Amino acid sequence: MDKEKVDKIIQYALAVAAGEDDFRCRELGPIHLLKYVYIADLAYAERNGGQTYTGTNWQFYKFGPWAQEVNSRIEPACLFIDAEKRTFPYKNGDAEGEGVRWKLSNTEVRDKLENDLSITVTSAVKRAVHEFGADTPRLLNYVYLTKPMLNAAPKERLDFSTVTPHMQPDKKAEKEPMTIKAQKRRTAELNEARTRIQEKLAQKKIAACARHYIRQPRYDEVYFAGQEWLDSLAGPQIPMVVGEVTFSPDIWKSSSRFDPEIP
Repeated sequence: MDKEKVDKIIQYALAVAAGEDDFRCRELGPIHLLKYVYIADLAYAERNGGQTYTGTNWQFYKFGPWAQEVNSRIEPACLFIDAEKRTFPYKNGDAEGEGVRWKLSNTEVRDKLENDLSITVTSAVKRAVHEFGADTPRLLNYVYLTKPMLNAAPKERLDFSTVTPHMQPDKKAEKEPMTIKAQKRRTAELNEARTRIQEKLAQKKIAACARHYIRQPRYDEVYFAGQEWLDSLAGPQIPMVVGEVTFSPDIWKSSSRFDPEIP
């Protein structure tokens, strides 16, 4: 793992967060910073044949990607740029502990970090911090559904070769100029499509303006008797049971985790 690159991504995420309009998003915790490093590696791998930017050995741990070596770099990286550390007690069910949040007041470091880091990395981190900020549930849901995670089982190392390569546009490919006849045909098709759309919009407007009167149901003894009879067709009520469900470890490699066509 390249510690210098990891430190700079952590620092850059804090610098971006410092410029957010919502003051609640200007503080980031260790879980947020670690996931933003993962997002940086993911974006870089998409454009570099599965090779990550930091060389971190990411692992499927609990509910997302994890790397202890990245986690151990968070505090020194934040202190190096004089970020402010805030601690607070937290309780989650039976678990109690001390939460940590980091905040950067000096945003001048951002320009220098943008020059030091890959533009692929800065773009991905900037976009992610702006979208998720310190929203832990949404951020965890996003990274959990990335391809390296969906193709791994708990405690397995994440394989970044599973990400779709970023296809660069072929600059050599140029469109052939359309003939006058083709241009006229194209214009006629567009006009026809525009007319159909306008007609459909007009029909929808008429339908929306039409009043539909719905007769209110009558809740009397006949109604309740019928409802009771329908319930009886389902048979006796299923008793409530308490137990533990065990799933096969094979579910982690099931195509249902990463195939959008499977419900």
